[in-house]
Amino acid sequence: MSASRTATEASLDRHRLVESLAGMLDEFPASRRILAAVSGGADSMALLRGLLELRETGRVELYVGHLDHQLRALSSADATWLEAVCENHHVPCTIGRVDVAGAARESGRGIEEAARDARYAFLEATARSKDCPVIALAHTADDQAETILHHILRGTGLAGLRGIPRERELAGGIRLVRPLLEIDRSTVLDYLGQLGQDFREDETNGDESYTRNRIRRQLLPLLAREFNPQIGEALRRLAQQAADSQAALDELADAWLDRILESSAGECRVKWQPLTELPRHLVREVFAALWRRQGWPRQRMGFAQWDELAEVALAGGTITSPSRIEARREGRWVALRPK
Repeated sequence: MSASRTATEASLDRHRLVESLAGMLDEFPASRRILAAVSGGADSMALLRGLLELRETGRVELYVGHLDHQLRALSSADATWLEAVCENHHVPCTIGRVDVAGAARESGRGIEEAARDARYAFLEATARSKDCPVIALAHTADDQAETILHHILRGTGLAGLRGIPRERELAGGIRLVRPLLEIDRSTVLDYLGQLGQDFREDETNGDESYTRNRIRRQLLPLLAREFNPQIGEALRRLAQQAADSQAALDELADAWLDRILESSAGECRVKWQPLTELPRHLVREVFAALWRRQGWPRQRMGFAQWDELAEVALAGGTITSPSRIEARREGRWVALRPK
C-alpha cells in the first residue's frame, strides 16, 4: 500500500474537528510552528487534542500559551492542571499571570476589555519568543452566533454583523486564526468524549449577570425553540454576507484614503474637501480605514465616534476619540495626532 493512500485512508478516520484543523494547515503550508491558546475549557482542549493528532503526522510543531487572569479562585489550579496535561503530551507550555482587575482599575477600562488586551498581548509576545507565525484560538460556531447577537443588542453596523473574523494579521506578520469557527459545541463535546479528555469549567460561565452568558443560556435557546431551530446557521450566513459587503467598502475606503492622506512623524492629516463628494457613510469608512492603517486602537470606536470624525471633516471642529487620537480641522486639512 502506498504512503499517499495510507494518508488518505487515515484522513477518512479523522473526526470532523480534526479535519477543520487540517484545513487550516493547508492555508499556511509554510507555518509548521503553531502557538495554541489554551484556557483549559472544552473548546480549547479540543483545539489542543486536535493539533496533537496532526503533530503525529509531522505537520505541526506545537506550543501552548495560557494566561492566568487571576480573576477566579480556581484560576491558578487551572493553570497547574494544564501544565500537567501538556507535560504528559510533551508539549512546551508557557504560563503567564496578570492581575487583570488591577490593570482595569489603573487604566479605567472594564474587566472584559482589560482581560482581552492582556490575553492578546501575552499571546503575541509568546508567539514571538517561540518564533511561531501562527496563533490558533478556539472560538467556535456557538461563539460566533453569540457575538453577532451581542453586537445587534448593543447596536451595530455592517462591520459588527461580521462577528468574529476567521483570521487577522498582527504586527510583524503573525497570523491569528480560528480554525474551529464552523464547528459547533456539540461537535467539540463529541470529540472530547471519544478521546475521554476532561476539561476545566469556568464557573463564571454560569453567571447570568453577564450579558454574554444570558445570550448563551437564555436568548439563543429561546430563538431556536420558538423561532428558528437553525438560528446559529442563519446568524453565521448573515456574518459571511456582512463580511463580503464590508470587504467591498473597505477596498473603496482605502482607495479614497490613498488620495487624501499625508503622514509624517507624530501625526497624519487628510484633505477634507474631497470627502464632501462622498456620502456620509463612506466618510466614516475612510476614517475607519485610517485607523486600521495607523494601527490605532479601535475597541472603543463605534458608529457615534466614526460619525463625529465625519462631522469634523465636513463641518469643522475638534474632537478627541476614545482611542486618544485628536482630530482637528485646520485649513485644507484634518490633522490627527495621538494625545
